[in-house]
Amino acid sequence: MIKNITLIALILLRVFYQPSATTNEDFPSFINPGPTPLPMVLSGPAKVVSIKGTINKNKIVLKWVVSENESAAQFEVEKSYDGKNFTMAALVFGTDKTASDSYEFYDKKIKKTVQYRIKIINKNQTIGYSSAVEINPIP
Repeated sequence: MIKNITLIALILLRVFYQPSATTNEDFPSFINPGPTPLPMVLSGPAKVVSIKGTINKNKIVLKWVVSENESAAQFEVEKSYDGKNFTMAALVFGTDKTASDSYEFYDKKIKKTVQYRIKIINKNQTIGYSSAVEINPIP
């Protein structure tokens, strides 16, 4: 009980009494944990460096490669039938792999031309888009 009161008193002393000549060595290490770590600096926003769409049997296969992958939080696969109005078709979460990484998405084949693009949502909340890839149905 006395140890707890002493600890609380030392913490309050450290919080409310900070003379200008005080150094870190003036207080026990359990009160002063040392320097504050620097925040993690991400190298830059993730970018889609390639995107490819193919038809394999009865599936549309969309593959993309991302640079600065560790910055990406998630990817929204968007599709459009008119090339202007895109809607979300899927949500793909990013990996923490550094540098680049590859991703895939599968959709069922339809008898219309469809376009896909990737919306990148980075960990710092910035957003980017890939170019669109068009898939034409095979007759």
